[in-house]
Amino acid sequence: MISKQQIQNIRALERKRERDECGCFLAEGDKLVREALSLPGRSPFRVRAIYGLAEWLKSNLAGIEDRKIEVVPVSMRELERLSLLKAPNQVLAVISRNPDFVPEFDFKADLLLGLDRIQDPGNMGTIIRLADWFGLGGIIACANSADFFSPKVVQSSMGSVFRVKLLTADLYEFVESANGAIPVYGTHLAGHDIYSAKLSANGIILLGNESRGLSDTLADLATMNLRIPDFSIGPVPPESLNVSIAAAVVCSEFRRRGTG
Repeated sequence: MISKQQIQNIRALERKRERDECGCFLAEGDKLVREALSLPGRSPFRVRAIYGLAEWLKSNLAGIEDRKIEVVPVSMRELERLSLLKAPNQVLAVISRNPDFVPEFDFKADLLLGLDRIQDPGNMGTIIRLADWFGLGGIIACANSADFFSPKVVQSSMGSVFRVKLLTADLYEFVESANGAIPVYGTHLAGHDIYSAKLSANGIILLGNESRGLSDTLADLATMNLRIPDFSIGPVPPESLNVSIAAAVVCSEFRRRGTG
């Protein structure tokens, strides 16, 4: 039977402070845990412990005996006490991160996303998933953005959190450190129409806060600011696009035209 302390330790990973202190985060559900178990040896992530229903463990854990993973069979009731989801799905895992891993980016080839104060975990997870889909070189987010490894972000990324290079840093300093080696594209309502602007295959695309948009200091660093034009036909224009939808449109247009 799982102990009360184990339950408290796992549920504590809902909080960023605890995740940072132990270097771990949660992955919940069949798909995410199976993806974590299949990560290559060079990955900065390792499965530390698995808590799952007996039938799931029996079907999915063949051949992991030598990987030093703690495996704990639990009942459905115990899984419900452990889980941060409303409807737990068979299994959850504690994933550790290599504290010494720092992603490297190739400014001459990579198309990157820079996220300025993205607050909603669902948006963050969706943007990570988009970066994976469009084969981007990575994401750099400022420290006051939603945490890459919060349970809601991990869940909404649908496993892409394991594959996309992610860095939390001072976004202004990161862009300045490139020292002109990479084109910088801001997303701004006063920018150039993205469908007629010249786009490069590499660069960093800056996306701003859900309600306030891109900060002026970052917009000023942009080589070019871009906007998605409004094609609405009603007398009252719609609100600006959700940031994750805007990210999808922008990434798609960059990938469609590539070298401009």
